[in-house]
Amino acid sequence: MDQLVISQVLLEASHKYPQQGIWYENQFTSYANLLERVLKLANSLQEMGIDQGTVVGILDANSQNFLELHYALAFVGAIMHPLNFRLSLNDLEYTIRQARDTWLFVGAEFLSLADTLKSLIPQQIAMPTQYDGLIRHGKPHFPRVTIHETDPFSIGFTTGTTGRPHGVLYRHRDLLLSSWQIVHHLALQDTPARLGPDETLLPLIPFFHIHGWGIPFIAPYIGASLVLSPKLSPRDQVELIAQHHVTWANMVPTQLYRLLEVLSGPLDDPLKVLTGGSALTYGLAKKASHFHVEISVIYGGTDQLASAISSIPPHSVLSSPEREKILSGRVMPLPMVEISLHDDQGQILDANGLNIGEIWIKSPWLPTEYVGDPQASKQAFRDGYFASGDLGILYPDGTLAIVDRLKDAIKSGGEWIAVNVLETILSEIDGIDQVAILTAPDPKWGERPVAVIQTRQAIDPDMILDYLAHQVNAGRIPKFWIPDHIFYIKEMPLTSAGKIHKQNLAAKLDMLPQDPHN
Repeated sequence: MDQLVISQVLLEASHKYPQQGIWYENQFTSYANLLERVLKLANSLQEMGIDQGTVVGILDANSQNFLELHYALAFVGAIMHPLNFRLSLNDLEYTIRQARDTWLFVGAEFLSLADTLKSLIPQQIAMPTQYDGLIRHGKPHFPRVTIHETDPFSIGFTTGTTGRPHGVLYRHRDLLLSSWQIVHHLALQDTPARLGPDETLLPLIPFFHIHGWGIPFIAPYIGASLVLSPKLSPRDQVELIAQHHVTWANMVPTQLYRLLEVLSGPLDDPLKVLTGGSALTYGLAKKASHFHVEISVIYGGTDQLASAISSIPPHSVLSSPEREKILSGRVMPLPMVEISLHDDQGQILDANGLNIGEIWIKSPWLPTEYVGDPQASKQAFRDGYFASGDLGILYPDGTLAIVDRLKDAIKSGGEWIAVNVLETILSEIDGIDQVAILTAPDPKWGERPVAVIQTRQAIDPDMILDYLAHQVNAGRIPKFWIPDHIFYIKEMPLTSAGKIHKQNLAAKLDMLPQDPHN
């Protein structure tokens, strides 16, 4: 491989790991057979006029077809746009216009949605019917196209929780470097979710979100088996894990919470989980440990790709509770990633474990702009860095704690409140399933924190406040961090990426009870 191009990953896997492959709907396809299908599809795509630079939308869940399209489009030099079907129709149409899709491949369960998009993308291929025909009639030859590692491969969009989604162009080398550095970090650092060729992977992060965190490029790279299923309830996930002896999965914390809810007891074999997208509280980490689920936390995003993963600092000897707390709250930069903290004026802050500042990131795979949005690009991409909009704390040992999104952060009386720290401390209380700290305006202090608690049993707010008072006395938090009010909710609202939707939650705050018995 003289170029870091995506098509070469499957080609190499077909030679090195011909017996490994993917499970989909109880059918197994080896990497060797997968390559043959991909080549047939690639040649059919070229005959249709899908070639270098053609932007192709994919509207599907995590299916074998979707995986094959990653490689077939890479072979012909087309640009993939994985569509986020959880966006509003208005935002989905916006991303299609921004990406300039000219073709759309559609999974069976999304045909009615695709029909509403025909005025934007009239050229559509239904899967599996028309799609299977393309493979049947295709020729298993390598397309005559020269692809370079700096050529564009895909366009990804942010979830657009607080505005229009932002589009980011990924090159072949960007996706491969960022995906493989996840593997390398998990091998180099003391972290539970290590990856190896003997693993069986179940990606529960949808491919529309940073290609499922790079899983289409990770599994064949290390020769691991892959289990795909487009639509799974938590109970279905548990059954699939048992059926295929899944050893490794990725998911956001809300998915992890729901998975643990349906387990009747600890798993017979440990399950490694890479989680991220929002803070993993110590309470959830502790519960996962009870069920033999071993967790690592990843930090990154659509506009920066992978940046850091939780790990135990070198030469540390920690008890199990201390280990869980660090793994749920601190991350270590990936190899070749530079992270620094900056104040409001953009000046670098010391990594002393005390300063809270905006996280700036630099890496060899960092995108350089938002597609078609120069104003947003200027604000976010500065001097080779990406200004993440996240607040964090850097420690002398090189680890990073993510405090909150800058737009959601609380500055009370001129001092930052570390929202994620407060949330994880509250999650330690038995009976609290999920917690979100929100900002409330205050005439004296400017802003004050309030807590929203998801619980299935009545927990007296005085007991919660007493627990927080003990944490103040123990030196874990300052007294001014204690929330002014505690609200209760039966189920947290979620974003399209499965995170707690704090903006939605704040809008309904006045309607939530402060009495746990209501």
